[in-house]
Amino acid sequence: MTNDIKPVNTLIKSVNLYTNRMRKSRKETIKSDLSSFIQWLTVSLDNKSYGENDNLENINLNIIEPFFIEQYVKITNLKHSNQNASKKLSVARDFLNYIHNEGFTEANLGNHIRNKKGRRSGSVSLKSKIHEGDIVEISQEYHDSLEKELTVKYEERTLVIGDINKAAADKDFRENAPLEAAREKQGLIESQIKTIEETLRKSVIINTKKGSKKNKIAQIGSKVTLEKENKRTKINLVASPEADVNLSKISLESPLGKAIVGKGENDLVTVSAPPQVL
Repeated sequence: MTNDIKPVNTLIKSVNLYTNRMRKSRKETIKSDLSSFIQWLTVSLDNKSYGENDNLENINLNIIEPFFIEQYVKITNLKHSNQNASKKLSVARDFLNYIHNEGFTEANLGNHIRNKKGRRSGSVSLKSKIHEGDIVEISQEYHDSLEKELTVKYEERTLVIGDINKAAADKDFRENAPLEAAREKQGLIESQIKTIEETLRKSVIINTKKGSKKNKIAQIGSKVTLEKENKRTKINLVASPEADVNLSKISLESPLGKAIVGKGENDLVTVSAPPQVL
């Protein structure tokens, strides 16, 4: 092997070389996962400049940046179980290692793929890494919705980066409205991603089924029925990030939430909510 980059440095050619050297059985085994990875790369790099003809044949391997590989890892881990994600990432890593070892790329992008570590049972390890006061208890349903939203935001970020590359192709930056709009959108998406990632990092999934029937005490995750003047209202007690009045999800930090927590069945609840007491 030589340190010089060999002439075969386009994505499609390298994929063909990689698969042609395999046994048929191995090729069939990795076909789907490798195809998914290559499709991810082509979509992510769709707005780059490849040469005279903008098509897949001209995608130069050396314009593939670590950022795109890291995004593929994140989305794969979010979309798939640990076992399936590990399998898909191993296929991608083997391909990236191959194109580097053959001298087709300067950097080994395979080093940017690390398998997702399995979660330990319980929340002890999480609490040891995060200050007790920072931990946020959320439901499994809300946790899943955040992960789905994060996946969408990752995809939006990839697309807006493409928009920025397109707009930046216009060398006149003085009045480049599309470029400014794309950068502004990128800033918004980055902020949203940071917020969601921080919430997930600090979150502990609560067991909404905990507690015995003999000890019906209102707590986070509890479904509570309130009665006032023969009118009944059903609510769910949730952490602040999950609160949504329109869905009857009441925050523990709200006046109503604070008044209900710790109460039992048939207890009287008084809620101070200026300018009146409920």
